Amino acid sequence: MDDEGRLEEVVGDCVLSGFISDQMALPSATLESLSGDGSLVDAGLFPSGLVRRVAKAWTTPLNLLTCAQARVLVGQKFGLQWLAAPVAVFLSGHPRAECDLYPGDLMCMALKAHVELLRFAPVETRKLLGVDFSWMAEEFSFDPDGTLLREATDDLTTARRLAGI
Repeated sequence: MDDEGRLEEVVGDCVLSGFISDQMALPSATLESLSGDGSLVDAGLFPSGLVRRVAKAWTTPLNLLTCAQARVLVGQKFGLQWLAAPVAVFLSGHPRAECDLYPGDLMCMALKAHVELLRFAPVETRKLLGVDFSWMAEEFSFDPDGTLLREATDDLTTARRLAGI
């Protein structure tokens, strides 16, 4: 980590629970067993890469879920009843974390899922929404038309308004 608390490498293969305090320990159960929903396990005859990643994450014990798997699930808004609090806690400490696409990729997915995060983990999500987001302009400068920064900023503004911040 650098002086600003930024993770200096891609953390996609790192286990999410390794970044979270013991008091928020994730269970060894899978999202499939917790939800009782096995429909996301069947990838079908010709599954896309996304479908295969979701199926793998859905059947991975939560305490072994990687940061990249969490990003995929949050991006699809799957399992947020169980993932909202740990993801918000992780991102509060590591908002720029790069899971598998670009720095801040999990944050962008969390901002898009702000309604669900606020519903399932209001305290943790409000804390997350209070962190400094000035880093986004620099991190997202690689995007030639600025869409990523614009969408993230719009999602942040909407989330903060909804949270009363």
